[in-house]
Amino acid sequence: MAFYYQLVLGELPCPLCALQRVGFLVAGVGLMLNLRTGTSAANYGLVLLTAVAAGSASLRQIALHVVPGTGSYGSALFGMHFYTWAFVAYGALIVYVGVMLFAVTAGRSVRARA
Repeated sequence: MAFYYQLVLGELPCPLCALQRVGFLVAGVGLMLNLRTGTSAANYGLVLLTAVAAGSASLRQIALHVVPGTGSYGSALFGMHFYTWAFVAYGALIVYVGVMLFAVTAGRSVRARA
């Protein structure tokens, strides 16, 4: 959605927004590596580290705009700005990766016992 706003509506991203978008791209590459090379804890580790780093950038941007009267940057979608949505998405991605890492390691330990 952010790319739509950038490319179609002409809203250029700020530097923190650009970091968050790069984070989504790198996390997507990590998830695609699971499809290409098979499920690996290393691929999920890449996604997890990227989500934490880019999530920190989105949290920093939220902190910059939380003071009353400082305004915000960009358009809002369903009442929240894209940097807030990015923080929510990175949080969900961290939970997803945690569950998948548990599933990957639990599946390996069950196969090792059999």
